[in-house]
Amino acid sequence: MIVCLCEAVSHRTIDDVVCDGAESVREIGRRCGAGTGCGMCKVDLKARLRAQQDRLAQDEPLLSK
Repeated sequence: MIVCLCEAVSHRTIDDVVCDGAESVREIGRRCGAGTGCGMCKVDLKARLRAQQDRLAQDEPLLSK
């Protein structure tokens, strides 16, 4: 599913960036471009970031893996 329409970034790419260590929406943007256009996806980016961080903290399987 495409999360960032401006940069055509999928949920899998975002999840991979978070799994690789991105810790903020700004860092996600630097790594893959998501959230750097109109900004409408930033709420979704924050939610995906929080969910992935929670999973990492609990050693649960990640969304994109």
